[in-house]
Amino acid sequence: MNKLRNICFSACVGMLLQACGGSSKSTINKVDATKLPIKEVHLIEPDKIADYITKFKTQHAQVELQFEGVQYTMAFVDFGADQKSVVAEFEKGLVTFGFDQSENEPLATLAIVVKNQAGDSVLKGVNITLASEGDNFVYEGNVQNVLNQDMFNVRMAINESFFGAGNSRIEVLDNTATLNGTLGTTTYIQMDELIKNNTNVDTLILQEIDGSINDAINMHTGRLIRNAKLTTVVKSNGDINSGGVDLFAAGFKRKYNKGGKVGVHSWCCVKGKSAHLLSKDDAAHGAQLTFFRELLGNELGPEFYFFTLNAAPASDIHVMTEAELNKYLITK
Repeated sequence: MNKLRNICFSACVGMLLQACGGSSKSTINKVDATKLPIKEVHLIEPDKIADYITKFKTQHAQVELQFEGVQYTMAFVDFGADQKSVVAEFEKGLVTFGFDQSENEPLATLAIVVKNQAGDSVLKGVNITLASEGDNFVYEGNVQNVLNQDMFNVRMAINESFFGAGNSRIEVLDNTATLNGTLGTTTYIQMDELIKNNTNVDTLILQEIDGSINDAINMHTGRLIRNAKLTTVVKSNGDINSGGVDLFAAGFKRKYNKGGKVGVHSWCCVKGKSAHLLSKDDAAHGAQLTFFRELLGNELGPEFYFFTLNAAPASDIHVMTEAELNKYLITK
């Protein structure tokens, strides 16, 4: 999950919320992970992925911001510290809009920060309305410059795809692809297209990745990497975290350069409880155990997974030592 649910948003927002909470070391009883039941579990069943992606593309095409008469695309950045707002980015700056995490519902508030060389312009929402239109929640009204009182029309549409998309970018040079950003459903689509359209690419550099906003699809992104037998690489200036480490582990071969940062932590939450506080035989571990068994084997896979849970709570990050990397991830 990322370092850092109104019913309509339940799937993606719920998975995103796993990035929150958890602040104490594990109290899990010691259990031999090799003796845990081996049952294949998926948050998205493999035969449902195509439908999942089709729905995502349809919904994501409807996500937009109309500001000053111009239409912009938006990308999720983070939940606000007040737990009642969401921050998104667009070409000219940032949008903050109301979303109550505790009640899992949108709120009729909106503000825009326009970034420019002369200094940021803060535009406060005026008479913002909120309506439901199909799969979308639509915010509409005006924003007013707090300094000169200039007024602008604004309209914004979001749906569940917005929360799970991520903002990743893949660049290809010869036989090497480089991945940056926050991972999500967009990453799965990008990786699928990369593998289909660039058969010469055999190496994936994981550069700057703060984590995953959608673990359910991120595990399937990892399967794309493994099935394509890509070598995953963390360079000396690389900095990958959480879901990015999952993709590193997915490499058919894995290479690490000293100085690179590989950060892991627990995920959160199940009924308000961080994963590192759950018993090792809790069903909530099922999908991750399935994933890491596929990548690292029936013994090392579960061992690495539970190591990540105990390494740091969801609100923190543990940068793996060279000894830990050599034990779990580096291909000899």
